Order: sequence, then C-alpha cells, then structure tokens
Amino acid sequence: MNMGIYYTYQHEDAWKVALERGYLQGDAQYALFNNEGFDYFKPAYDWMVEQYEQRIGIPLNGNCPVWCRDEFPDLGTGNRVGQGNKGVVLTVELQDDEVLVSEISFWDFVPYHSTFCDTAEAFDHREDIDPAYTRKSWEKIFDQKWCEDMAVNRSIEAPDYQYVIHRIELHQVRAVMPFQDLSDGWVDRIRGFGWRLGYRLGLKKSIPFQWRDQTGLKEIS
Repeated sequence: MNMGIYYTYQHEDAWKVALERGYLQGDAQYALFNNEGFDYFKPAYDWMVEQYEQRIGIPLNGNCPVWCRDEFPDLGTGNRVGQGNKGVVLTVELQDDEVLVSEISFWDFVPYHSTFCDTAEAFDHREDIDPAYTRKSWEKIFDQKWCEDMAVNRSIEAPDYQYVIHRIELHQVRAVMPFQDLSDGWVDRIRGFGWRLGYRLGLKKSIPFQWRDQTGLKEIS
C-alpha cells in the first residue's frame, strides 16, 4: 500500500465538525460554488465527483470531494477560506490509490465548458463541437503523460497537480496549522510577508496532531 503526504486547507468550522464526527468530508457550505458569482462551478464539482466515483470506485454519497495539494499552501497570499475567516491547514497521509490526480491549470477548462482540441481545425470550429465530445475531452486532465507533454509545448517547467479524495479520517491527519485568511489591504500584505519569512525560517510550524478515536480523546500536542 503506497502512502503519500498531502495538504488541505479548511474552514475552521469544517474542522470543528470533523473533530466531532472523526472524519473530514467535503461540505457544500464551504465550496467555491457557494460564493457570489461562482455558481457556475457547481456542474464542474459534480463532474469531478462523477470521475472520482468511476475511476477510484468509492462513492461520495452526495458529498463534495476534499481537495488537496502536494505542497504546503502559501498562507501569505490570502483567498483560502474567505477574508478574515479562520481556517486550518491539515498535513495528511493518504493511500495513493484513493486519491484522484488532475492537472490544476487544465481543470479550468471544466467550469468554463471549454474543449481540448486535438487539431487547429477543430479549434477553429469549436463552437460546433458536440457537448458530449467536450465532456470527454476534459478527461485529459487525468492523463499525466499528456499533461507532461503539454507542459513542454507550453514552455512551462512542469504540470501542477491537485488531488481529491472522498474523505479524510482523522487518524490520517499528521499535523495542523491554524491561520486567519488575509485581505488585499496593505496591513495584511505586510502580515503575509511576515508569514512567508517566518515559514521559511522555521518559525511558523504546524502542530503535530494525534487522533485517539477509541478513547474519545482529541489531542494536539
């Protein structure tokens, strides 16, 4: 069984609920498509759920997936859980075969209903493409070989991947870092610079976490 380390940032309230029930699952209340002007993301989320269930074989039972990255997020930039809101970054260890990998920049094609065209001619006539073909073309974001080839064609260093999973059990959580999301104001920009500097110097660290579900103890030590 191959395991990997991943990172996910969550609203503080979602973390509190997870501590009550012993696992973290995607909650539509905190999903991007609930933010004003982002309702068009809902069909894209539904498509990702469909792909996860087909490719991984684990049902989400109507829940949203939990989104993860393979690098610790830069908390100095804000726009994670909403300006001024409190959140946590969880360091988690997950089974690789329960995680669905996709390329994050190409993921943007899905909410905008864009088509991956294989030829210039197809691109020139993309307004005539069958919607079923468009949906099928989105599956290229799961093909890491294709993503790597496209990275070369786009003259970028490497693909940037994101990961989704049906839920995270709390015994899979290795560490927690609380944070408060920043705004674009100049005071928060200074705070953001301070966070980045502190993180690079090792002054900002996640708190080791241990979950003891059998005794009912929740411990951050």
